Amino acid sequence: MGKKGIKHLVQCHCILPQYRDQTDPVFHQFTVFSILDIESDTISSSFAECNNCGAAHKIIDICKSEIVVGKDEVRSQITIEDIKHSLPSSLFELLCSYDRGLPDFEHAQFIIDNNKWGDYIVLSREEIDDFTQGKIVTFVSIDKFRVESYTLRNVV
Repeated sequence: MGKKGIKHLVQCHCILPQYRDQTDPVFHQFTVFSILDIESDTISSSFAECNNCGAAHKIIDICKSEIVVGKDEVRSQITIEDIKHSLPSSLFELLCSYDRGLPDFEHAQFIIDNNKWGDYIVLSREEIDDFTQGKIVTFVSIDKFRVESYTLRNVV
């Protein structure tokens, strides 16, 4: 089966300013991209920086990370600017126009590098009444992708 790209949340030990005065503080979570080996059900370890405090995290499993002690940043971490050169320019511009973050650019690169045609990335999402709607970009081939709208009914 191979590999699958997955975006997931990891928790940092920092607290967003709006939650600092709470008696039970809410720790900040941020999105990262990982590659899952489907056969062994393990992810390739990687590093990411908290987008709030900049602490370096070693991603060890889905939704699990360890803070790297004594390291405030990971200079070797890939950046959006690094990925720019491995994506079609129109796709790069599309992701930028929707203000997508590093995990989405990493996901796009993974989809193209691994020929995961039919996979998609959510560009926008909003909830209106009992519906969630937004736009996705679906990957058709190495240089062809399609922006589509979607609507889902929220069932409770």
